[in-house]
Amino acid sequence: MSFFVTGPTMIAAVSSLVLSILAISLAAPTGHTSLSNAFDQSISLTKATLQNVHTFITNYKEVNIGSPSFEDYSLLMRSLPNCQMSYRQWLEMQDEERLQQSWRDLQVFWIHVDMQRIHEIGQDEGSALADAMEGISLDLRDLISQLNREISALNSTSPEPQDLTLPNNVLNPGHVWHSKLQGYIIFRDLETYLNKVIRDFTLLKTKY
Repeated sequence: MSFFVTGPTMIAAVSSLVLSILAISLAAPTGHTSLSNAFDQSISLTKATLQNVHTFITNYKEVNIGSPSFEDYSLLMRSLPNCQMSYRQWLEMQDEERLQQSWRDLQVFWIHVDMQRIHEIGQDEGSALADAMEGISLDLRDLISQLNREISALNSTSPEPQDLTLPNNVLNPGHVWHSKLQGYIIFRDLETYLNKVIRDFTLLKTKY
């Protein structure tokens, strides 16, 4: 896995992320009953993460943007996964494909969240927002690990580690305001994406 990073703090953070992705030690569930239980756990974990993100983004907008009701869907980041999918396309996805996509996309969100946490610490070392971001990052790590085990259970192999590269403008925003807007976009899109993940797990649970 390779990341485009600058500075010792970012290198250390990314190294920690890489090790966490590779160090998945729990056994994969086997059999339909175990898979059903695993999907149940995933639904609960994703809902808890979604609630944390929902609470966080309201606070984030109030502190960093100046209004908890701020919304601007014209603001986009190309480095984030696409949160839009037609209902037909969603229904036609294969089980393993559904899990693989969530596994890949949540890693992309994860590294964005952690880089945003580093930016926040750079602006305010004792930031409560940075602490909350760390909690969300840990939630995403657990969810990615759970997805890895479920993918392994479906096809008997673990997914290959992916190459994650962040563009320089994400790693090094030109202005503090740009960094704050990036944070808003990241958590806004993560909230949307987690709703999709819950639908995925709910559908899979009904099949197993």
